[in-house]
Amino acid sequence: MAQETEGVRSLRYWIVVVGLVILAVFVYFYPPFEKLVSDSIRGLASSTIVFWFAAFVGVVAYVIAHWQSFRQHFFRRVNDLDAEGLVFDTLQVALLVALILCAGGILQLIEMLSLHLIDKGTVLDPVFGRKLLAMIVVVILAIGFYLLHRMVRAFRLGRRPGRTPPRRS
Repeated sequence: MAQETEGVRSLRYWIVVVGLVILAVFVYFYPPFEKLVSDSIRGLASSTIVFWFAAFVGVVAYVIAHWQSFRQHFFRRVNDLDAEGLVFDTLQVALLVALILCAGGILQLIEMLSLHLIDKGTVLDPVFGRKLLAMIVVVILAIGFYLLHRMVRAFRLGRRPGRTPPRRS
C-alpha cells in the first residue's frame, strides 16, 4: 500500500514538472507576455539573460529549501520546536543562494568579456579592464560566500568525537 502511494506521488511530481515545462515554452513564445516582461522589468535584455536565469534559480531554490526546512523543523516535530536548526538551515541556504547569484554573475561577465573581445579590435582598453576587475571581485565574493557557508556548516555540526582536535601551541 505504501509503495502505491509513493508511486502515485512520484507520477504526480513528474506530471507537474512536464506541465511547468509546457507552460514555460508557451510563455516563452507568447509575444504579449514577452512584451509585458520586457516592459515591466528594466534591464532585462538578451545580453543579461544568464544573470536573470541564475537569479530565478536562486529565488526558487531559496523558497523550496526554506519550505522543506520549515516543514522538517516545525511541522513534523510539533512538540519539539527546533528554532536553532531552522536558523542554521536558513543561513546556509541564503549563503548558497548568494553563491548561485555570484556564479550567474561570473557567467554573465564571462559572456560580456567574450563579446567585448570578439567585437572590439583593441583588447586592452578601460572598458575591458572594468569588466575584468568586476569579474575578479565577483570571484572573490563567491569564494567568500563559499567559505562562510563552510564555516556555518562547521558551527552547526560542531566537533565530532572521531576527529582529533587541532594542536595548540
